[in-house]
Amino acid sequence: MKNVLVILLVTAGFLGSCAQQVAQGNVPSIVLNTFLTSYPKATDVEWKLKGSVYRVEFEIGKTDHEAWYDGSGKLLKHKEEIKIAELPAAVSNTVKKDFPGYTPDDADKIEEDGKVFYVIELDGVQNDRILHVTPEGKVLENKIDY
Repeated sequence: MKNVLVILLVTAGFLGSCAQQVAQGNVPSIVLNTFLTSYPKATDVEWKLKGSVYRVEFEIGKTDHEAWYDGSGKLLKHKEEIKIAELPAAVSNTVKKDFPGYTPDDADKIEEDGKVFYVIELDGVQNDRILHVTPEGKVLENKIDY
């Protein structure tokens, strides 16, 4: 009986920590208006709420985007999927120089707190890696992708 109770509590805690789907009609108007003004060509829009942060996943053309807003409509973070060829030269050079034997597979441009950085997924023979790199080519984070 104790095992069942523990499993139920863990499951409830996990489900409570996940973002919940939100209908666009339930998004505060200030948040929705800010989003629609910033991204008028957005399609396939899906809203989620985690705590007090609204996350919206959308497309512009064939490019995937995500944006995070607080309840006052302030943009907290924006993520845009980009092509490897669109990475700044300094970023590409760092990857080639510092990670020989790895092939860039996927890249995102992140804007957060007025700063820009790139998240690059690298495919390797032994393991894959995820890098966070500044536009100037400085590696902020380098971790194995399990």
